[in-house]
This record gives sequence, structure tokens and C-alpha cells, in this order.
Amino acid sequence: MLQIMIKGIGDGTYDIDTACAVGRLKGIYPEFYGEVTLKGTLKILGKRYTIDAQVSSMAKLLCDVSLEDYNEEISADISVAYLANTDLYYARQDEDNEDFETEIVIHEDDKFIDLTEEVTQQLNVSLPMKRVAPKYRDKELEEIYPEFTDSSDKDNTENKDQNEDIDERWSALKKLKLN
Repeated sequence: MLQIMIKGIGDGTYDIDTACAVGRLKGIYPEFYGEVTLKGTLKILGKRYTIDAQVSSMAKLLCDVSLEDYNEEISADISVAYLANTDLYYARQDEDNEDFETEIVIHEDDKFIDLTEEVTQQLNVSLPMKRVAPKYRDKELEEIYPEFTDSSDKDNTENKDQNEDIDERWSALKKLKLN
């Protein structure tokens, strides 16, 4: 779990720099490994806690172009506001009221803010849809695989024409008319 201590801290702005092992985060995708680091600021004003931070972790990905494994650092920005209010906390647990869905309400006696869910969601969403290894990002497909370019296709069609002339078994099928 990725938690930030809030008990006993007064109003103000505080720096956050914490890390957690990937295995301790529930719901994170298996591509991630190592540690998840969180760096940013915690602003406290009365009962409102605002966290603006950047979270990052290493991921082992499979390149869509070359089918090679590669490692890349995935990072995401997190901006979350919490409200410490015991009455709203209990009301939110008792009812499914849509008004509470925009705010994250925590209990006034909580010692920590648990960022596990927010961090895992942001990292999971930040994984690239198209995964291309860094050494192939600026290259065209023809540069990576020259054997599959148009010039090689022309050579292959010429070879097929020569093979068709040599193989006479197919000549009977050419005479068939499908109409």
C-alpha cells in the first residue's frame, strides 16, 4: 500500500517523496516491476488535503514491431483532493448518493491517506497502447524489415511466374471456365 502520513500535520505545503514495491500494490498490471515512486506536494488547508504528484515505475513491455522485450519508465501525474469529514464518511458508506462521487471523503481520525487505488489506476492507464521499442520509434517498417519491402515483392512475383511456366500440372486448371 502507498500511504502518506497526515496525522499531526498542520496547515501548509509539504514535499512528498515515497516509494513502494510493486508487489504491494493491489490491482497493478503485471508489466510493472521494481518500485513505484511518488514525488510531489501535499497541501493541507483545514480539513482539505490536496496531493499533486508524479508517480513512476519501470515496465517490461513487448514491442509490437519486433516482438522484442524492452524496459521503459512509465510515469503519470496525480492530482487528488480529500475531505476529512466523519459525518460525510458515514453517509457515503450508508447511501449510494451520486453527489459524493466527485469527492474522496476520509475519516477525520485517519492517520494516513491511502493512494494505492489512485496510483494503480493512473499507472495502468498510462501504459502505451502501441508498444514500440525506443530503437524502432523513429524508423519506418521498410527500414526495420527490408526483406518485406515492395522491391522484394516484385522479385517474388517474377519467381512465381517462372515457377508457373515450369510446372505443367496446373495448365489443365487454367482451361476451366467457371461461368
